[in-house]
Amino acid sequence: MGGSEFTIFKNLRDMVPAPAGTAVATTMYASEDGILHTFGTTVPTDGTAGYAESCIFHKTGGSGSSLLYVNRGSDTSSLFIALGSQPFGTAAGRGPSPAIWDDCPVDEFKNNPEAGMIFFDDLLDGIDVATNQSAAAAAALGTTGKFGAFTGTTANTIASDATNSQGVAIVSTDTDNQSAMIVWPKGATIAGKVKFTTGKKLWMECRIKVSTIATAINQIFVGFAEEALNSEGLLLLINESSLADKDYVGFLKEYTDGDGLNTEFNTASGTNVSNDDEATLVAGAWTKLGIYCDGSTVTFYVDGVALATTTTTATADFPDGEEMAFYLQNMCGAAGTVGTVSLDWLRIAQEY
Repeated sequence: MGGSEFTIFKNLRDMVPAPAGTAVATTMYASEDGILHTFGTTVPTDGTAGYAESCIFHKTGGSGSSLLYVNRGSDTSSLFIALGSQPFGTAAGRGPSPAIWDDCPVDEFKNNPEAGMIFFDDLLDGIDVATNQSAAAAAALGTTGKFGAFTGTTANTIASDATNSQGVAIVSTDTDNQSAMIVWPKGATIAGKVKFTTGKKLWMECRIKVSTIATAINQIFVGFAEEALNSEGLLLLINESSLADKDYVGFLKEYTDGDGLNTEFNTASGTNVSNDDEATLVAGAWTKLGIYCDGSTVTFYVDGVALATTTTTATADFPDGEEMAFYLQNMCGAAGTVGTVSLDWLRIAQEY
């Protein structure tokens, strides 16, 4: 590197010390403890060995809120968490699942509503709705917290579980072909608050328990659907059939299926896409259901584990860009057979 002192200085100043980031992380600095500083276009896979505890990863060539990550795992099993997000429990634990939430910038969304939205409710305030309440009447009772509700007939109720100090709402149905449901937000009769948008991330997870699981006993939907589907004559589930022709993305336990859980999506006036028996429900067992969109690919999760079938926001009949709300609807399929669905907590976030 010959030339004048000025030329040498300029050449040193203009040097690029590393190549552009790729899907394979590039090491910038390492010690005997492992890699301490690295970068690339793809976050290292959870469980990868060789990254020291507190290793910093720069996500390059991307956009969005999550661009800087720290290894909260170990040097033998990494777990890179986006800075501004929070560490979570295990996939099998009661709390939110790391595989869904480890890149969600929770603190940023809390502090900057321009960046995104985060909602969490542990049902500590409970939900208690009398029988035979329409959506408007249920919300007016003032006992639904941040949720809307619908009970529909004299045999359906939504009640807080008095035996669970951690907060649980129980949606109970006992009239053939009648439904009860929990809805978020409470104002979902006016407009939805959740929207899958290409290029933007979205997270959802909830924890539920179903008391009775059998063919011809109940239909259950958990997920997102267009607004104003919580009043008589405008419900998402169709008696002993499937789903109404609406915008939706979520999980369905069919009337004709014993314990199978489908993943479903549709755009109104389109063609429903159903992936049958993606998971198995177990009566009386708590189950976490989740959806994660990385801005393109949409992945469904059960108990923190990704299901085999994914889709994309660009797929025909996926409701990309449609405003939706969260619904947990329980429909009774056999008169006199009480079927309950319990909701422990709900968490939703989306990037703006």
